[in-house]
Amino acid sequence: MRIGGAVLSGVLGILSFPVFGRPYQLDLLVFVVLLPLMLVAQGVGKKRGFALGGICGMTFVGVSFFWVCHTINEFTNIGTLLSFLVYLLWVAYETLPWAVLGLALGRCRNSLHLLLVLPLWVGLEHYYPRLWPWHLGGALYDRSWFLQCVDILGASGLTALVFLTSATAAALVSWRRSVEGLPRWRVVASGVLLLACCVYGPLRLGSIQARLAEREGERIEVGFIQGFLHPNERRQRMNEDPREYYLRLRQLLEGYVAETRLLIGEEKSSAVDLVLWPEGSNPVSLATGPGVDPWRNPFFNRPAGGKMVRDDFKIPMVIGGFGEGGYNISISLRRDGMGSIYKKNHPVPFGEWVPGLDLLPDSWRNKLPGIGNLNLGTDNPPMSLGENTFRNLICYEAVLPEYVRQSAIGSDFLVNLTEDYWYGNTAHIEQHRSVLILRAVESRIPVLRCTNVGPSGIVDLAGEFRGGKKIWEAASFSEGFIPGSTPSFYRSWGHWFAFLCLLAGVLQLFSSRWRAPSRA
Repeated sequence: MRIGGAVLSGVLGILSFPVFGRPYQLDLLVFVVLLPLMLVAQGVGKKRGFALGGICGMTFVGVSFFWVCHTINEFTNIGTLLSFLVYLLWVAYETLPWAVLGLALGRCRNSLHLLLVLPLWVGLEHYYPRLWPWHLGGALYDRSWFLQCVDILGASGLTALVFLTSATAAALVSWRRSVEGLPRWRVVASGVLLLACCVYGPLRLGSIQARLAEREGERIEVGFIQGFLHPNERRQRMNEDPREYYLRLRQLLEGYVAETRLLIGEEKSSAVDLVLWPEGSNPVSLATGPGVDPWRNPFFNRPAGGKMVRDDFKIPMVIGGFGEGGYNISISLRRDGMGSIYKKNHPVPFGEWVPGLDLLPDSWRNKLPGIGNLNLGTDNPPMSLGENTFRNLICYEAVLPEYVRQSAIGSDFLVNLTEDYWYGNTAHIEQHRSVLILRAVESRIPVLRCTNVGPSGIVDLAGEFRGGKKIWEAASFSEGFIPGSTPSFYRSWGHWFAFLCLLAGVLQLFSSRWRAPSRA
């Protein structure tokens, strides 16, 4: 029965999380997601609590993030079976915080002590180094009237509220069993905090929308070129004859150019202010050294007229590409100059960066052609679009809370170019979009997202996503937004709440003042 309760918590987490949660109105289950685990793990001792927490975490992580198994195979080409074994190791690693949560619950003598576990979980969830950062409270990403409170404490604040409601529900169960008294203050506290979020959210949302309405005249129209390209096609081309290789690359790039022309039209060139191509859309390595013109490559000349891509349109563009020396870059093209280049700062763990890979023999590394360590940039230079300033986030970087917060300072909007084919047509597509919404509301800054598999679009200051609906196919469209960020408590102070929670949780974990008997 205890094992069943731990599994039930994991199942509730699966149902409340993207991709099941919002479409089926199951995201509200997140408010009781930890209730079964608390009921079965409270007071059972450290070892049994550790095991129950691990079972819960393995259920939740193993199903919700199964797309990681697909990604391992896509990145490495090591085969389905070996990819699955590596995936199981990753699940075991991701399950550790859940096991520690169960251990802490196992030491609780009564339901009141469950509240002492709250800061430990909030701190672990935020600071534990995960492959894909997430917050349990992030399941509420699409409840825009409720989500607005994350600009105060970040997504960690939502997780704390979710934990509190589950702990209060566990106390009510103990009261109904006549084990403990009525938890009046916990019920009142939970109700007041929920009510505060329900009041603050609509008020904050209304003020943001009013601010956007006042600045309607500043609207910028953005064109999105969602070109679909299987990454393995690019790998296969590397083995071709160089002439054939460059010919096919030229055809690929001309396809993007043709779609861009079709979108903006010659007579409508002034209607679109910026065009975005996804990550990796330009497959030719550009020279990025000091004092070198990166656009010198003759491949960028049109067949007739000798124009370069940067001169082909009257509007600025931001496209994804590769830099000489192994850089993943974002390129800002302007007709009035050479443009700017951003080199990716944070690689995808175990995809673009593998710890200790350089220590392996060459014979081993040659058997894993899909794995490699990218060279990294060291800064995120601001780029300009008229009077507005923006910064770039390539793929994975847009889900990192602290990096997004730092990039938002001094920026009017952020551009996120990504290539999500690696993750398959899985729950990752919606999970990636959901995390982007959280980051935009936390730092109160618009995020422009262009991906090769969709959905591409814009997340505005209020966390509303607008854009294309096509997934796993090519598409081109335009969408407008109001540039400019809005101050938020979270952006000014960062993760102080999560840090204090982690500190308090660790101190309480090693405290001997609230321990259950060794056997329950």
